This record gives sequence, C-alpha cells and structure tokens, in this order.
Amino acid sequence: MNCLSNAEAHVAQAVLIAAAAKSPVHRLLASVGLVQPPSLVARDARTVAFLRELDLDPVGVLGQKAVAEAGRWVPQASTATTLGSLLPIGSQSRLITQ
Repeated sequence: MNCLSNAEAHVAQAVLIAAAAKSPVHRLLASVGLVQPPSLVARDARTVAFLRELDLDPVGVLGQKAVAEAGRWVPQASTATTLGSLLPIGSQSRLITQ
C-alpha cells in the first residue's frame, strides 16, 4: 500500500535534507562572517523557559551556571525583529465581519 505519491516523497526528502543541513550551513556561514554564530546562552535560555513551562527544574538538567547565565541573557534586538514586532500578525490585520 503506497500512501505517498512520488511528488510528496520528493518533498519529504527535500525537507529532511534541509533540516539536516541547516546547522552545518549556519556554522559555515558564521565562520565566513555572513551571519551571527549560534549563541549557546540563547539556546540555554530557550531550554530553561521550555523546562519551566513543563514544571521541571532546569538546574537539574543544565546546571546552576547555565541557568544563571540564561537568566542574565537579554536577546539582541535587530532591526528585523523590531520591525516585525511592530507589524500586526495576520489574524489581527484582517477585517473580521460577522
């Protein structure tokens, strides 16, 4: 029983390849200076927030030092994120009629 068409299989393969290549490509571009290098503290801050949402203790998972650094970390606001935060999301920009 074939559940996927050939086109769907090719799209799925392309998505998997892109997901696998994302991190090495980002590191390569960062080494050339085209993008910012990945921030370990930013990753830890997201992990701490995620663990707290699950009502888990992040200190037991990441350690006290990583949790303390993540607590002091403040994301750098870029022009793109600042501009993006000023624009309404799609559901707020549409006219709602009833």
